[in-house]
Amino acid sequence: MKVRKHTHKHTHKHKHYSEQITIFLSLLCTIHCILTPVLVIFLPVVGAYFVEYHWLETIIIASVFVLGTSSILHGYKEHHHNKMPAYIFFGGLMLMSAASLVHFMLDINSSTEHLLSGIGGILSGLGQLYNLRLSNK
Repeated sequence: MKVRKHTHKHTHKHKHYSEQITIFLSLLCTIHCILTPVLVIFLPVVGAYFVEYHWLETIIIASVFVLGTSSILHGYKEHHHNKMPAYIFFGGLMLMSAASLVHFMLDINSSTEHLLSGIGGILSGLGQLYNLRLSNK
């Protein structure tokens, strides 16, 4: 009669991931607690700096375009062949660019411009996250 030993690999693997998640969340909490007071102090200064120096916003948008396009193309060609991350990313990039152009050409500093820019940034980030998720499958 053979006695079968049960191994608990699944439980061990589950424990391993939960430990990693706990460590990550603890580090994230630490970073948050350290940076939040600093950001609260410096955000008004940084915001005023961006309003005064339009070229900095242009450099940031151009950097997002170059680096993000490279990442999206790599994910599409090498991993998943799904165009949706590109649509989301470039839709967000178009909103950020439109908000910047409205501000630059019409010299309008309104909440609508900031809303468009914010939504554009979120969409661009979501496109990148979706691309990463599809690439890691």
